[in-house]
Amino acid sequence: MAGRIPQNFIDEVLRRTDIVDLIGNYVRLKKAGKNYSACCPFHHEKTPSFSVNRDKQFYHCFGCGASGNALSFVMHYEHREFMDALESLANKAGLALPENSQQQEQVSRKPLYDILEEAAVFFEQQLQQSPQRDKAQAYLNKRGLDSQTIKHWRVGYAPAGWDNLYKNFADNAEKVKLLQDVGLIVHNEQRDSYYDAMRDRVIFPIRDNRGRVIAFGGRVLDDSKPKYLNSPESPIFHKSEELYGFYESKQAKQTFNKVMVVEGYLDVIAVHQAGFPFAVATLGTATSSTHIERIFKSVPDVIFCFDGDNAGRKAAWRALESALPTLKEGVSAQFLFLPDDHDPDSLIKERGAESFADVLKEGLSLADFLFNHLSIDLRLDSLEGKSRLASLAKPLIEKVPVGVYRQLLWQRLSQLTGLDEQALKAAMPIKESAPPVNIEANPQHPPQSHTFAIPRREFIDPSVKPKNLAGRSSLSDKAIQLLLQKPEAAKSIDIQKYAELFAQEAPLLLEVIEFCLKQESCSTWALLGAWQGTAEGLHLQALAEDTGFLADLNAEAELSDIVNQLHIQRLKKALHHSPDLMTTIKLKKELAAATAALAKK
Repeated sequence: MAGRIPQNFIDEVLRRTDIVDLIGNYVRLKKAGKNYSACCPFHHEKTPSFSVNRDKQFYHCFGCGASGNALSFVMHYEHREFMDALESLANKAGLALPENSQQQEQVSRKPLYDILEEAAVFFEQQLQQSPQRDKAQAYLNKRGLDSQTIKHWRVGYAPAGWDNLYKNFADNAEKVKLLQDVGLIVHNEQRDSYYDAMRDRVIFPIRDNRGRVIAFGGRVLDDSKPKYLNSPESPIFHKSEELYGFYESKQAKQTFNKVMVVEGYLDVIAVHQAGFPFAVATLGTATSSTHIERIFKSVPDVIFCFDGDNAGRKAAWRALESALPTLKEGVSAQFLFLPDDHDPDSLIKERGAESFADVLKEGLSLADFLFNHLSIDLRLDSLEGKSRLASLAKPLIEKVPVGVYRQLLWQRLSQLTGLDEQALKAAMPIKESAPPVNIEANPQHPPQSHTFAIPRREFIDPSVKPKNLAGRSSLSDKAIQLLLQKPEAAKSIDIQKYAELFAQEAPLLLEVIEFCLKQESCSTWALLGAWQGTAEGLHLQALAEDTGFLADLNAEAELSDIVNQLHIQRLKKALHHSPDLMTTIKLKKELAAATAALAKK
């Protein structure tokens, strides 16, 4: 982001900022020779090891290693993003940010923030004034939310009915367009009418690091599906980057050195209300490396809190895989599995806050969870079991940044297997696949031979390595990744209906689906093995090893969405090359119907 602001402007802001005066506003500095010293504001210590040098305009902590200039101090201490911190220092220095694309982009997004704020106010008012408010209030009372908590979290209500929100803004065409842009209302082209995206739901505003509303989550008041509905992606909302409750955690009066990731809005609120203001939740996605890196910028410790059932353990394993690349010195991750039939909210209600505080101390370290999980069904008293553990653990350990923690993981693996560390590091990786993503799979059973005949391929040099596809997967690639993790999900796809679509838009995906359907018990191993030694095989391997991919808990629903999106892509292409008016009209109707169907999900 710094590249969008001229470096000479950043230099001028730093030149006008005295780092001693700046840091002195936050911590008590004492003169110590040429430098100033204090107890470090970034970790707990009794003896000062934090030093600030006025000549070099630089700070350094000899305890935790934190160091940098005035800009990095504001980012770290106040938990600000780069542009936010730079603007703050520039204002204090009497400077205005230069006119550039970044600033213009921020200005153009202001109407989106404004309309979301107005929508938040509307939902808050409906919780207090709507004729239907009683059932929403009764639900919140049942969940134990008091009036102060409801106000603090700005909880609202979207009344039943098709167009309550739309009618509130119907007289302003510009605002109606903005509400469409953020996904709060939907235009029905066939009827030329609008309807609200969220109806008869309790509404939870999602706020960014500056407290601005950027999206909403809505929960039904009965057993309807889907239970939760989130705002779609928009220019200011990217769900794979945001954390519900993160802003509120940073606003808490007491200081803390950890963040706990739970699974839902109400869990976050309940944990905060019980006196633990460090809970956050992802927004309908698995925990990503981006989420964890953001947490580690603020605190050194993260606790992943999941249900103890199979789904919870699968989610925990995905979180572990996402955490591995972020594990630098000074940070830690723990995994806490709650008792059966309990989430944080219900556990606090049943046992109280003090008991919950004790439960927080029972988490497994990342290393313990890693090796415990990989050792399931392995006999570590046998050579085969030790070999299998080493082959499964090695690619995971290699994802950890080089440093002390990575070395400690190698030592732990050496202790479990009885193999020398150097021998472990030098050993050739196994060819079958990366560690199993299906937590229920039995790793002791190798893939069986298959009779499915894949298309004739040109085999390639086996020494060629798969490309890193992180963050660059197409729609068809994402579908293949889902099938690699859950091959049985292929049964949810109507192959006869979409065979022509896949053949034109995603031929490899079609072959993978057909392969999954023809196997009685397909597996990740079988899929990777069927294309072994081909260019397509390398592509499948890269998709399987892509640490940036976040699988949805409901693979079937995610596949259905991808198929619809592929269908929409194909219709748009056909519309672009439409030969006549009648065909154009037909394609537009199909496109409108497909888009509306996708928006309803």
